[in-house]
Amino acid sequence: MNPDRIICCRTGDYYTDWHVKNLKHMIDTYSGLKYDSFEVIEDDLYGNWFNKFQMYDRFRDGENLYFDLDVIIYNQLPNLVREKFTLMDDTWYREPAHTPLNSSIVSWTGDVSHIWKKFKSNDEEYLKKYYKGSDEFYYKEIDYETYKLVGRYGFEVVRGVCSPIVDHIYDEVPDPIFSICSLGQHHHLMEKGWTGWWSPYFIPYD
Repeated sequence: MNPDRIICCRTGDYYTDWHVKNLKHMIDTYSGLKYDSFEVIEDDLYGNWFNKFQMYDRFRDGENLYFDLDVIIYNQLPNLVREKFTLMDDTWYREPAHTPLNSSIVSWTGDVSHIWKKFKSNDEEYLKKYYKGSDEFYYKEIDYETYKLVGRYGFEVVRGVCSPIVDHIYDEVPDPIFSICSLGQHHHLMEKGWTGWWSPYFIPYD
């Protein structure tokens, strides 16, 4: 299913216009997705992950699909559009630590502005409480669902919806079961000078 809009967030100094263009390139070239609008959150209100929460206030209708800028899309995606607020469950490849959730991919339909309203109502305290990241806020404060499908084949397994780069840094080709890879703490692999199986899927560096 195709979303009405695709959303990403670029704030601060690390991610650049290259990252936005690169994400759009991968979506348009490899994902198979069609969409009506490509939206970018750029207002830096908090200087961290919580900036993406603005999308729940801005986009209160239609089918929405969010991607972090540090994902690698290299093949046709499975259906990631969901009616209820949905994000990834990472417990299949790591210990849950402070949260088992991963918001590199998020989808919802309609109005989920209650997420923004709850956070905004006490944002200073939530920023202190969830200093490790916004995924812990979702885990402890918000009702959510998680993706169960994996890869473009659409069968149910324990593994979630995309593969982590830590399992595939030294591979010569991308994992054929999946069609998207999350970089997690290895987003430096997107920087100029780093190469790997993912390189051909990126646009040229500025």
